Amino acid sequence: MKNNPENPWQDMAESTQRRISSEIKHDLFWITDLQGHYGFCVKSDKPFIDTNQNINLKGIFFRKRNTFEGRGELFLLLNNKEDWEIFYTLCMDLVSAAEMNNDSDKMIYIVENRLIRWKQLLKSQSIPKMTLERQMGLFSELTCLRDIIAPKYGLKCAIHAWCGPEFDKQDFATEDTAIEVKSYRTTKGKTVYISSAEQLSCQKDFFYLTAYGLTVTDAGKSIEDIVTELRNRLQESSYETIPILESKLIEYGYIPEFFKDPLYKFVIDDLTAYAISSDFPRISPDIIDPAIGSVKYDLDLSKCEKYEIVLSL
Repeated sequence: MKNNPENPWQDMAESTQRRISSEIKHDLFWITDLQGHYGFCVKSDKPFIDTNQNINLKGIFFRKRNTFEGRGELFLLLNNKEDWEIFYTLCMDLVSAAEMNNDSDKMIYIVENRLIRWKQLLKSQSIPKMTLERQMGLFSELTCLRDIIAPKYGLKCAIHAWCGPEFDKQDFATEDTAIEVKSYRTTKGKTVYISSAEQLSCQKDFFYLTAYGLTVTDAGKSIEDIVTELRNRLQESSYETIPILESKLIEYGYIPEFFKDPLYKFVIDDLTAYAISSDFPRISPDIIDPAIGSVKYDLDLSKCEKYEIVLSL
């Protein structure tokens, strides 16, 4: 989140509006209502087909309407002025979303779906901390999505196949293939953490484990670098998939609006893939006594060389 942003509503009188930027094609405004509440307004070129008020945001009034002039207007009004900084961050995120497309209808679609993302965010009682290990995991999964899954199935299908935010499942699942993605710090050896017996157990015809050896360095790339690349590619080929990607990132705990510290950057030192066969070293759910609630263990991949493969989907 931007540190100490300037309050754009501070000097605005009640019931006024000010265009956010003359450089933006769309009509986006800072507004205040009759009571002086801070607000944000998006105006479309045409009336909305649907004015359903189906987005309930915590602490924020939402309204969508058509005007007598034949245009659509989407309003957000903040209930408590003390929360203006997070509201400002939300609004600037919507501005960024609006700039993704010059077409008014597509712009409104993107903005509304970004609001759904924020709805999920604002109702969250606790936000997972993006520790180094969690960032390594997400970085590796997004890299696998971009470099391994997308070239075979297409980026849109790859995002739908990504189950990483559902931590009790394999990270990627297609009709006949599953991939579990792991990461480890290269300097600490080729050992990965298995968080459940189910992670290395699957009924798919083809089941693989991919392991990324990472080094933390300013010369590398961050999660945001990959996310930006994916967003840009989706904008060109499948913009309606952007909200799905955003939603899954939130589920994972990736919420940049709340980050106080910069993201780590990584260089990939090694990528190894393994075929998970019946004799692959693992703890199977079938052999665990029902009295055992959960199983977590480390797996030394340096001793799994005979299962290594060149992964070609």
